[in-house]
Amino acid sequence: MIKLDLSKYHSELKFSESGGKRYVFDPIRKSNFIVQQEELVRQSWIQYLLISCKIREASLSVEKQVVVNKLKKRIDLVYYSKGNPLVLFEFKSFNISINQNAAQQVANYNLQLKVPYIVISNGLDHFAFFVDLEKQTTTPLNDFSFLSELNTQG
Repeated sequence: MIKLDLSKYHSELKFSESGGKRYVFDPIRKSNFIVQQEELVRQSWIQYLLISCKIREASLSVEKQVVVNKLKKRIDLVYYSKGNPLVLFEFKSFNISINQNAAQQVANYNLQLKVPYIVISNGLDHFAFFVDLEKQTTTPLNDFSFLSELNTQG
């Protein structure tokens, strides 16, 4: 598990209310979404990527649709460099633990995208993996420094 305090990015989130419901603004999709735990995790990660990793908004795609086993699925967030997907992010609600099922879900998505990096987070617990597509191996990573390094390469 990698240490990352996403709470320091909460002040960057933009909230609004309408019709008795609370919304959070997504700077990538340029729209407001109902506040739910998984959405707060996604938006906190987006702020971390934009602010700390200096990743451009145009390099991120939210809810990217892929077909896995003839079923349409949505990937929570994908980071692109020069048009190529490099990092696949899977987010869970705070109260959902990151387990083998979550890892398998992301691995299935990656059969389609074939990215070298995977991040799984519930906003409290964070994991990152390097995927060697040629050797078909997955290696856990100790930090998120690769995100900033990838950004300087592309």
